[in-house]
Amino acid sequence: MTRYVTRREMLQVTATFGAGLLVGGWSAAGAQTQAASVNLPAHSEQLIRDYMEEFSVPGMQLTYRRGARVLYAGNFGWANREEHQAVASDSLFRIASCSKAFTSAAIFRLMEMGRLSLKDKVFTADGILRQFSEAGPQRDWIHAITIHHLLTHTGGGWGNHANDPMFAETGKNQDQLIRWTLETHPLEHPPGEHYDYSNFGYGVLGRVIEHVSGQSYAAFVRQAVLRPANLRDMEIGSQTAARNEVRYYGQAGENPYNFPIARMDSHGGWIASASDLAAFLASLFAPTDDAGMMPLLKPESLKQMTTGSGANPAYACGLSVNPAGNAWHAGSLPGSISIMVHTHSKLSWAAVYNTRSPKTDALGKLDNLLWIIARSVPAWGA
Repeated sequence: MTRYVTRREMLQVTATFGAGLLVGGWSAAGAQTQAASVNLPAHSEQLIRDYMEEFSVPGMQLTYRRGARVLYAGNFGWANREEHQAVASDSLFRIASCSKAFTSAAIFRLMEMGRLSLKDKVFTADGILRQFSEAGPQRDWIHAITIHHLLTHTGGGWGNHANDPMFAETGKNQDQLIRWTLETHPLEHPPGEHYDYSNFGYGVLGRVIEHVSGQSYAAFVRQAVLRPANLRDMEIGSQTAARNEVRYYGQAGENPYNFPIARMDSHGGWIASASDLAAFLASLFAPTDDAGMMPLLKPESLKQMTTGSGANPAYACGLSVNPAGNAWHAGSLPGSISIMVHTHSKLSWAAVYNTRSPKTDALGKLDNLLWIIARSVPAWGA
């Protein structure tokens, strides 16, 4: 059965700074990591050993970069234990809710094309998804929902709780699920007044992208977001493993292959490597970093995308943000954990692995570990 994680578990991971050791080249499967641009402390591998042992992690990827320059990329453990396949640099992992940042970037690309605005209504008779204008019992609230509300999780409901509609009615396609949700899950607040992390809201944004672009969600994201960032291998996951995709391992009775990953495309469906995630952030923040990457968005679009709402200044449009100038997202699904971070010091890093522990501090400790690694190398300037 799917375990529904809270926003605290998924997004409010810690960002603690501390003295520590750099992750080295150890691999539980005997694989070597890619060459780093710095000397690694002799016993740094113990950090990864300890973390992977504590949370029963079969395999993991880590990547650090500054703009166009990869500082370190490491592959650890097993992509597939049963077949003795080690994690490699091209191994692909489910990134879960880190997908939301890619969806948000696609929305802003449509805005830069003049085909969409943050104020556009979604469900009105003259709105983007007008086919749903007569659905639901609270049409005044539903009709008030804008693109910005969905991007910032302030649509008024449909939160990531035990009755999250995105994990229900698995036989329904995306349009059927939207109509069913509007009719059976009443909003709890007027749009714009309350933050509630919503997978469903980002599911709707995927359909917005399809309607406005005239392409499938995945096709438009590849064209408008992935190709400009030079990302070639990402795709939407399915029940059948893609080439180079890792095997996922459930814990505490979870089945990583028992939920509709393809239907979750725009809120949690992408598969990628840690290198892909770090490169995406480096391209996204190129307007402010000036570090040799082709900018994905214009400076004004990036500023809008990284500005929180009045209901929650700590969550912007597909990214969590803080006053220090850091931006990040984390992802959690049965069988997978992901995190990607861009710092005020212009570093981008990411980690992915192929299980999920029932211990609720797994994401927080991973985030803390990645900060320790970054700050242990003075040359990186973290």
